[in-house]
Amino acid sequence: MLRLNMIILLMLVSTTFAAAAASFSSQHQRTIAFVNPSAVPRYEHSTSSSQLFAIPGVSSLTPETTSTFLQQHQSSGSSSISTILSPQAIAASASISVTYLSLLLAFDRPRGRLTIPDAANSLVINQSRVPNAGLGLFLSKSYPEGTVLGTYPGVLRPAEQFYSTKCRMYPQAVGYSWRFTDSKYVLDPTDDEGNIDMYCYGGGDALSNMAFKTILSFMRVGTELTRINEPPIGAGGCNVSARENLERREVVFTLCRNVVAGEELFLDYGLDYDRSNYAPRPE
Repeated sequence: MLRLNMIILLMLVSTTFAAAAASFSSQHQRTIAFVNPSAVPRYEHSTSSSQLFAIPGVSSLTPETTSTFLQQHQSSGSSSISTILSPQAIAASASISVTYLSLLLAFDRPRGRLTIPDAANSLVINQSRVPNAGLGLFLSKSYPEGTVLGTYPGVLRPAEQFYSTKCRMYPQAVGYSWRFTDSKYVLDPTDDEGNIDMYCYGGGDALSNMAFKTILSFMRVGTELTRINEPPIGAGGCNVSARENLERREVVFTLCRNVVAGEELFLDYGLDYDRSNYAPRPE
């Protein structure tokens, strides 16, 4: 659906610019016709005439015809610019821009938010205590059971499209994505190369990615919740639970027990998660 809308948008843009170009060309033809050597009167000059009139292509112009040419050219150029910057052309361009941005916000915007109090200081990303797990997420303050951390970040993508395109090029993206239990959609928090950045900016292709990293960068969401690992053996189990809302396509993370300052957050990834890269269990 998104790609179809993009094609329609490109067709509208092409049509608008083609019309403007055609108008510009029509206006500009009068200028080109005016400077055609066959249409400019020629004059004989003595050897003592100015060096200007000895230059090929300019020798046919006297000061009077030069002045006339400049006046005509400026008039034609102003008309061409006025056509391109006409209210109709500006309105068409604005309409296309608004439509395109609306499609981006509907399909490629990043979802998710942090709702835990003082999130900037409460959530700390550090080396995980899980072997070979990389980074993990810790709490710098104590919070009671039932505290809502937030909703999982990412761009909502059709699962089939996500696994058949991006994941084939960047397999690591699978490990950070959240697949809903109905297997229709996934939340993809990774960048355009399948890696986790500090923020999820959104986007779906080169043009969309650029838009979300520039004029729409204020919509970015933090990726802290993607750093929550599964607990290692003997770590005391999970302290975070996840609840899906299929209607709103969001996943709410909540503390399932009291957590003290300095604890790492752990979550059960479910039965279908690929754990083939986990460190071997100790004997």
